[in-house]
Amino acid sequence: MRVFRAIMIMVMLIVIITLPANIKLCGAEDMNENLKEKISVDCEAKPAQIEVGGPFVGVRFEKGMPLPAKIAFFYPVANTIDLVEAPGGGEYPLALYLGIKTGGNKPELIGLKPFNRRLNPYSVDFYDSDKQKSIDISYNFCIGKPAMVVRIDITNKSDKTVPFEVYTHFVAPLMTCHTYNLKDRGWTEYDKTGRAVYINYDDAETANAQVFVANAGEKPESFTTEGKTCPAPGAGENPWMNGASVLPGKLIDKSNPSHPAAAYIYKKELAPGQKMSIIQILGSSKQDEGRDIVSYLLKNHEKETARYEEYVLGKAFEGILETGDPVLDKSASWAKAIHAVNAHYLDGEIIPMPCPEGYNFFFTHDALMTSMGVVNYDTAYVKHILDYIARHARQDNVIPHAYYWKDDKYVTEYTTPDNWNNLWFVSISARYLRHSGDKETLLKIYPLIEKCISEALINLKEDDLIWAYRPDWWDLGRSFGPRAYMTIHTIRALREFDFISTELGKESPKLAEYEKLSYRMQKSLVDKLWDKKLKFLMNYYADNKKDDHYYIGSLLAAHFGLLDDKMTGELVETAKNKMLDEKIGVYSVTPMDAQNMIDFLKLAGNEAGDPFTYINGGIWQQGNAWYAMALMKDGKKDEALDFIKTTMTIDGIAKGPNGQIAMYENRNSNRNNPDDYGLVEKPQFLWAAGWYLYSLYHLFGIEESPWNIAFDPYLYDGQKSCRFTLTAGGRLMDVVVTGQSDHIKSIKYGGKSYPSAVIPENQPEGDIVSVEMGSPAGPYLLGTDSILVSADLDEGNNLLTLTLKAFKGHENRTEVILPAKPESVIIDGKKSETWHIEQDGDVYRLKIDFTHESDTAFVEIQY
Repeated sequence: MRVFRAIMIMVMLIVIITLPANIKLCGAEDMNENLKEKISVDCEAKPAQIEVGGPFVGVRFEKGMPLPAKIAFFYPVANTIDLVEAPGGGEYPLALYLGIKTGGNKPELIGLKPFNRRLNPYSVDFYDSDKQKSIDISYNFCIGKPAMVVRIDITNKSDKTVPFEVYTHFVAPLMTCHTYNLKDRGWTEYDKTGRAVYINYDDAETANAQVFVANAGEKPESFTTEGKTCPAPGAGENPWMNGASVLPGKLIDKSNPSHPAAAYIYKKELAPGQKMSIIQILGSSKQDEGRDIVSYLLKNHEKETARYEEYVLGKAFEGILETGDPVLDKSASWAKAIHAVNAHYLDGEIIPMPCPEGYNFFFTHDALMTSMGVVNYDTAYVKHILDYIARHARQDNVIPHAYYWKDDKYVTEYTTPDNWNNLWFVSISARYLRHSGDKETLLKIYPLIEKCISEALINLKEDDLIWAYRPDWWDLGRSFGPRAYMTIHTIRALREFDFISTELGKESPKLAEYEKLSYRMQKSLVDKLWDKKLKFLMNYYADNKKDDHYYIGSLLAAHFGLLDDKMTGELVETAKNKMLDEKIGVYSVTPMDAQNMIDFLKLAGNEAGDPFTYINGGIWQQGNAWYAMALMKDGKKDEALDFIKTTMTIDGIAKGPNGQIAMYENRNSNRNNPDDYGLVEKPQFLWAAGWYLYSLYHLFGIEESPWNIAFDPYLYDGQKSCRFTLTAGGRLMDVVVTGQSDHIKSIKYGGKSYPSAVIPENQPEGDIVSVEMGSPAGPYLLGTDSILVSADLDEGNNLLTLTLKAFKGHENRTEVILPAKPESVIIDGKKSETWHIEQDGDVYRLKIDFTHESDTAFVEIQY
């Protein structure tokens, strides 16, 4: 129990630390109900895949039915009840069955059709009714104990007193993590306290787990744990379905393990309007812990689930992201809630994982991609991920690809040179440093960052392109050749590495070498992979044969500013014409013919999916985000806004074909089949939420280069303002955007004007930053390829002075917006001639190119 108590304390500390000031652990019922109301969604009874969960247990429902098809336990290790096929070949593969018999009527199985539901990321409440009864089935999760609480409320709607008999049947074969071995032999115990059933699996692959079911509401009149004599409904001769009103109370002896189950019968006469409440506590633990856990939860399950709700609501409404559009804003809170919910127990820690119940691994890729959005407002979340990756790195500093339980031990998969995690790790480390200012953490992980760069460059060939085995961003397939996606990422990572090294004082000749290499790679990307006829970045195979597929990874070249304006526009237009389904988003790839390339790409059968599904042309949310980013880079923010609302918000997804409330992993794109078109897989996906937040921050507020964060405001027509929390340099800002224009009128920290859209290292005082768009009231720095230390404006002498930091030999492009024509540019005391201006009415855009002669450069602009 000591390990588990430590985990519980850790979880509660996280809750207390991360709840915002306006949310309190106690005495805040009204506040929490209000926030719950804001984030919850009422959904009609139609088929949908649904996922909810907590730190220790998660569930999945199929076809909108109110009974789980899968239950995932994360403690003591990841085991699942996940029946691919129904027991005995029945129609519905469920983990829990429910039946009701009223009066002298025949037994009726409940929940084999879609129910109405009230859904949020951390709980779900299903409800249905007929003339005789109403049924409400809710699922809530404990914050500090490895259990969930299933509540079944049944109300008599008739005008007579009616005897109700309720049957519940928990199907208990476990599937192991990763290897997915079936473990359907166990022995059982029973305790009158809570009428609790304990199912024990003496198997190292399950970590000798125990699953328990206890009763905190109505007390069952009889039970059984023997699945052979009491199989699940539809799996054989179920005694209750055949008329039995009493279960035999059989236990399975430890010396002769058999097929376990936990079946109960409850009986109660209900007067008109009267309700019976069955409350089952269902969880998993070590065999010597279950009874203590159950004893605690019988008294405290409501407190446990309430604390979990408070925690998630606190994270959902942490900080501010208010656009004034209820569709955008609700989805922002939903996304933040997903980041709180999709974190589970793994080997002594609560760590981000992809889903509430699926992919019960730590995936470096998923956590890092999610961090792209989260780092803007919650640097502690990202620090936890970077630290976790560092602690699971190999001794030679190779970072993990995944960490999970397999067979009878924890296993680490490590990255290889063509693994994109090397590049994401560098980029997220740089973003974390820019937002947090935490040099101490970066110094600790710097050897890993260096290793990631050296690993990535192993596949740099003489053509100055990165070659890889995987197509695009896929994690399957094998055919070596030059890849746009990996080249794009490596260019960005090299520049991020230079930024990190500069900030940490890690001076080295490598910095200049990497910078020159990144420019050579950028040139090769355009010269060798840009197809002038197709107007898109394409890929090649090892035999110099062109890969004729359009992949979403090429869109990142626009977002990262690696293409000129003309190419950016052409790339976007090609994606729109070749890859876009306007109702649901951008195909991951087209043509969708992976099924014909199994041998060539060395695929494991049909692992890429049928056409229009999964990687073979399905819709993925990162692809939608990258397309939205490309639109923004092409100056089409209005179009990006419409696209985001349609394809990335929970409302937009729900209104689409076969829509439902979701932030999903992938979506079926087969518009030729109305039954499949738009169907969602894994509706509560970690990085989908991260990319949604990333998209909003970049649409309305910021632009982030390898060297700095800058304000890049936007308001749509009729929008009065936008307000968002932003962490930069370790400081939490409250940013308010107003006005309508392509330019910034003024930027004020604490009410005082500051002449830079780029956030400086030496930030002015004032946590409230006002960004007003309009005709520029004075000059301001629009962007620079160095770290901005400070910007100073001498209005009396019409002089703007910039202090910039990089490394000797660094190539810099600085852009300044001025309300008057510039007269001269002085760099480090010398007059510069390497600048030019572009005029837009009364506004001048000054572009300066220079090379750092030392770490610090002083740029003076006279106007």
